[in-house]
Amino acid sequence: MSAVATGPSSIGGQEAIRGGFTQDCQAAFRLLWARWAGVAISLWTVSVMGVLLVGLIRQLFIGDWLFASNACVLVMIVTQAPLLLWSVFAVDWWGPDINRKASGFDAFLLRSPIPSSRLMVVAVLARHVAIVISLMMFAISIEISQTSNEEHWWGIYPALLVSLGTASLLVLAFCWRPFAWAGTRVLSLLVLIPLVYVISVWPFAATSPGHPRFLVWGFLPWPLLLLWAAALALVYQSLELARSNSYGLDDRGTLVATLRGWSSRIADRVLSIGGSGQAFAEGRALRWFESRQTRSSRWSMVAWIGVPSLVLLGLLPLNAASVVIAALIVLTYTELSIAGGWSEMHGANRGGQGRAMPLLLAVSPVSRERLAGVKIQQTLWLVSTASVVTFGVLAVFAVPRQWNVWKHWAESIHVGPPGDAVSTGVGVSLALVLFLFVSLVGRGLAMLWLSLMSNRKVTYSVVIAGCLLVMLFTGRWVSWFIAQEEWEVMLYELRQGLQRIPFWMGVLLVIKSVAVISAAILAIRQPGRCGSWVAKTTLGWLLCVTAASLGLLFLLPAEIHLSETWPRWRLDSWMVWAATMLMLPLARLLILPWAVGRDIHR
Repeated sequence: MSAVATGPSSIGGQEAIRGGFTQDCQAAFRLLWARWAGVAISLWTVSVMGVLLVGLIRQLFIGDWLFASNACVLVMIVTQAPLLLWSVFAVDWWGPDINRKASGFDAFLLRSPIPSSRLMVVAVLARHVAIVISLMMFAISIEISQTSNEEHWWGIYPALLVSLGTASLLVLAFCWRPFAWAGTRVLSLLVLIPLVYVISVWPFAATSPGHPRFLVWGFLPWPLLLLWAAALALVYQSLELARSNSYGLDDRGTLVATLRGWSSRIADRVLSIGGSGQAFAEGRALRWFESRQTRSSRWSMVAWIGVPSLVLLGLLPLNAASVVIAALIVLTYTELSIAGGWSEMHGANRGGQGRAMPLLLAVSPVSRERLAGVKIQQTLWLVSTASVVTFGVLAVFAVPRQWNVWKHWAESIHVGPPGDAVSTGVGVSLALVLFLFVSLVGRGLAMLWLSLMSNRKVTYSVVIAGCLLVMLFTGRWVSWFIAQEEWEVMLYELRQGLQRIPFWMGVLLVIKSVAVISAAILAIRQPGRCGSWVAKTTLGWLLCVTAASLGLLFLLPAEIHLSETWPRWRLDSWMVWAATMLMLPLARLLILPWAVGRDIHR
């Protein structure tokens, strides 16, 4: 009787548990999809467009295998890498704030009755499904870009799935685990970054031509699977710690907090020495305030943009695509860092007519010129630091592995005795880095007036106008490119078009001169010491243009051999000066006090 009585109840209980598991997972997945649906669809669309573009390039340049391969590699990096990085680093309900010691898991889900195992299953499955889709796109692109007589081994993709899945689990464990001190979370990145890098490149090292494939299949999967299981256990332990313990949320009264307080007071006293000058103290206080306002968002960008991008640069070979990716990383980080003006990024625009500048600065006696000058200094420091770190990582990881490629390139562009090819390559490489740095500084400073004004209508209008111009230029170039039928004819027309670059540079210089005069008149009409601002800004711009132009002229050789089909390029000093003048903005720097005033008095 007892067996008959308890049998149906036990079956019903198991069905209820099974139904609860399904419902909980569906609810967690819906919340996850609501957060990332827009990003996922956008990245998948870009990935599919990349696959189609690879196929188009392969069909158009079927006779030029080298050019088609390089173009396909560049397209795959630009269109497929964002999806892969997003699937490894970002598929989660929330992201950790590096400045905080608490768990990065969503607080609402931490308080929910859903068991930790079900929440972990949803996040882990979502990341692995995203990785599978990304690898599938990579595989399709590679298969399309290869010729019929090339051998393509598909065994690399399961190994990459396990290795990238393990790396994503380690990132989840880092994000979900609370820490007793925010500095411990930051220092743990020093362990996480190289570990994720080694795990990600392991399949590539093991599947090199020097390793037999039966050894790879026999020995490679088992350590990776064991590491994957260990990372999964660490993820579960981090989530349980975040849900059941206040560890990492408050450390007042501990020895670490006491030592940190003493060190902060000592540092404040040391920094206050020699700060009696009013202008120096005012500028230092504004820089401190700006860094405190944007510290949280910048640490988050370092974790979610900087670290994954630097790992990607470490994996890339040394070529034009890796240099372009490095420049895009610095540009993206800079634009996002200055997008919030003086406030946090998520609170920069408080309504359609809300002021972005904090009330403390809006009612302070600090001049508009001082506020604009501090933002220029911070932007220059930000771009310089990001450029040094990004290009330094590219040089440290890519140059030693691709030394033969770089040396061959240096010999191909050198004109003169063969013994001087290395010096020519070093000079051209440094000149390229300097030109990219000047361009990135110019783009960062050019966006300051929009972030300081913080007017949504003006920002949207400028962005839409810029997108329309880019689309118009891109559409015109693509239509011309598709209309070409002969390779030699296309090269001839392209060469003829490039010969008109000096004319268009002159036109742009005339337009820039008109804009500078208009901006100077607008700036002088503003209240305050605007005449001094115009003079100092113009003098600083002239010094920067002179320094950058002389540096480029010193690094670049007098003549460079581009290719067999192109004539030799001879250095023209006035074009270097003109390019530097066009890269560094002046008119948009002159109106910065006006932009600050528009935000203050709105």
